[in-house]
Amino acid sequence: MVPAFLMAALTLMYSYRQQQNDLVRESVSVVRNLSRVIDSELGSAEVSLNVLSASPSLQTPDYVAFRGQAQEVLKRGLINNVALIDATGQQLVNTAVPYGQPLPKTALIDLVPRVLQTGKPLVSGLVMGAALKRPLISVMVPVISRETGTHTRVLSAVVLPAHFEKLLTGYGLPPDRISVIFDQTGTVVARSHELERFLGKPIAPGLSDGLKESQEGAIDLKTLEGVQVLSSFSRSAATGWGVAVGIPQDSLTRELRHGMALLLAVMLLLICLGVFGSWWMGGRIAGAIGKLIEPAFDISRGKSVTIPELNIREVNEVGRAMMLTSAVLETTSSSLRSSETRMRSILQSAMDAIITVDDRQVIVLFNAAAAGMFGCPPEHAVGQPLVRFIPERFHERHAAYIKRQRDQAAAADAYGVAGVAVGVRSGGEEFPVEVSYSSVREGDSVFHTLIIRDVTARVRAQEALERSNTDLQQFAYVASHDLKTPLRSIAGFVQLLEKNYASKLDAKAVDLVRRTAAAATRLEQITDDLLAYARVGSETKPFVPVDFQEVFAEVLQLLDAALNNVNAVVTAGPLPTVQGDKTQLVRLMLNLIGNGIKYCAGTPQVHVTALRHDGAWLFSVKDNGIGIDPKHYERVFEPFKRLHTQQEYAGTGIGLAICRRIVTGHKGRIWIESESGQGSAFCFTIPDIATEQGA
Repeated sequence: MVPAFLMAALTLMYSYRQQQNDLVRESVSVVRNLSRVIDSELGSAEVSLNVLSASPSLQTPDYVAFRGQAQEVLKRGLINNVALIDATGQQLVNTAVPYGQPLPKTALIDLVPRVLQTGKPLVSGLVMGAALKRPLISVMVPVISRETGTHTRVLSAVVLPAHFEKLLTGYGLPPDRISVIFDQTGTVVARSHELERFLGKPIAPGLSDGLKESQEGAIDLKTLEGVQVLSSFSRSAATGWGVAVGIPQDSLTRELRHGMALLLAVMLLLICLGVFGSWWMGGRIAGAIGKLIEPAFDISRGKSVTIPELNIREVNEVGRAMMLTSAVLETTSSSLRSSETRMRSILQSAMDAIITVDDRQVIVLFNAAAAGMFGCPPEHAVGQPLVRFIPERFHERHAAYIKRQRDQAAAADAYGVAGVAVGVRSGGEEFPVEVSYSSVREGDSVFHTLIIRDVTARVRAQEALERSNTDLQQFAYVASHDLKTPLRSIAGFVQLLEKNYASKLDAKAVDLVRRTAAAATRLEQITDDLLAYARVGSETKPFVPVDFQEVFAEVLQLLDAALNNVNAVVTAGPLPTVQGDKTQLVRLMLNLIGNGIKYCAGTPQVHVTALRHDGAWLFSVKDNGIGIDPKHYERVFEPFKRLHTQQEYAGTGIGLAICRRIVTGHKGRIWIESESGQGSAFCFTIPDIATEQGA
């Protein structure tokens, strides 16, 4: 047995190494993508500054007008504030400080001469801002004087560390990963764990040493909080900024430890079974002759006996004579034995595990499939409590379930499906099972038979599907970020073209400029909606009780301006408390009520109701709008499928797709009840908290 176990151990180690290598490759790909996203964000800030540096207001100079143009750039959300700095480091304009108030010199005074001399953009590391008095990052570009043709001033865009922290949390990394974003000096800018403690501190020494060897790779090191990790890192050649993601060594070796423990347990179990089998067989041979006396007395009492071949001639001759004497008894009991044999054959040949327990939950039958599934021979299982094969944390729940079944048992016989549960093998390994049961009363006793099926393969397939969905969400997240950079550049240049040269263009050219700006804005909105659609699954928080009255009130606040513009009336009946994600439920109601207001030819009226139906809450959002033809019921829930042109009703066509994804994530369903011109009722269900707790 030893060579076989050694081979199994080597195979396990090889599999572990392969999995570790795959994990490292995946982690390096993740940090490379994050590094590209960071470069894209910094590049977007640089593009915005280049657009501002071309403003005629800087040449006049008209700092009031320039400050207004800079504040327009801030609305896109990336840049916190913009500052204009002269060659001495004195700030001339800072959007974070009211115009006209005294401004301090910039904290980046040593970088200003470098930008003016080289005429090239520059990204700073993490510094303490002179005006904001908080850590920040500055993207700086030179401003050319048209009169002298030289660089006389510098534009600085401030990006706060919180923006990069949001990038980390939004990327969907597993909770145990320790990730960090650092600047070109090796200073921590954002971190997934204990950011307040380590913001502005140098990165771990091991990571710093690794960056000296290579710009990208994976190394073993200790994090700043002392956790041993396998860290994958990537530093951008363009900005010098980098990202590192550390996988704790405990997570890497967990599967190996479990596998080795299982292998050792199986080895010890088989050795024990071999010793026990040898002792048992030896005992049978030694006691064979002595056991012939009792069968002789059984024959005299009219009992049938069966004596197997014992490989001892004299004993076998006596045994055959005794078996001939019991032939009459054998004839009378043959029917019973045949019936028992057929039943035993069925049980032992069954593919599923079959376990029968008495009313005390003690095992009385344990077939071969059960022995193979749980790694326990029948002779060791019979007489043992059923909870031996149930994880300890589920013992109380199992006892409560049995008590409930006894209290509800109105008939002698019963059957049903207990659903998917968790079993535990003799070696301690847990695995998912599907259980069906039946109960039969025999006299004063009740016996329960469980038919158990191992569904490990099905669960793993589901997990693989979930990982695939996560990869697709991450792809949509990165793709949407990459699309925003050129859109922002196009929108910025078109706005400057319209503001500065509208008087020099004819009406047709101005119209084309405005159409281009509108198209860029719409495309950016579609990109944002696509990102929101991808985030619905990846940003779901653990479900908690949510008061739908609070959800309704928050939606009304968000829609206050839209309601006042059209004098809309939005009402609601009594609304329940449900189990869910409040942020997503607010987004769901915001879309449904917003659609009721938008798609209405007169004064919009929307009414929200909720009632219990089949163990769930049935919600209805009813409006007096233009309605939907029944043939379009399914189409409107598909992304970007719209029934109207952009000129008739603005929008991207992804709102209802997001609604369906939110409702599905809350284990409910959504549908439409409407007719064209008769208004619409959007109905959806969410499971009742009381029903879920009872299950």
